[in-house]
Amino acid sequence: MTRVVIWVSNLNRSAEFYKDLFETSSAYVTETFASVSNADNEVLLHLLPEQYRGEPSTGEQNPIKPVFSVQSIDQARAVALKHGLSFKAESMVHGNSEYLDGKDPDGHVIQVAVTQK
Repeated sequence: MTRVVIWVSNLNRSAEFYKDLFETSSAYVTETFASVSNADNEVLLHLLPEQYRGEPSTGEQNPIKPVFSVQSIDQARAVALKHGLSFKAESMVHGNSEYLDGKDPDGHVIQVAVTQK
């Protein structure tokens, strides 16, 4: 399981995005924290203190890029579109996995991956 903590400016928007990306209908959400998970991934979302909230970042300054397992690259693209986001047009294949880069609602660079069995 991949588990990552991400600081966000809009907790509800990010929780909804990750619920759709992970294809799960439930999440634990409080006023300042959310946990969204499925069998393969868990994201722990912490609401930034108000003085640090702002527009989504460009993502280039992020020192890490979390990789989340998904069932379908096409489904991940559809989720991004539903949330007004986008992933790169071209995916990459390495070994038996296909990878696709994109951004979450706060502009964090993320990657989704499908592993062929």
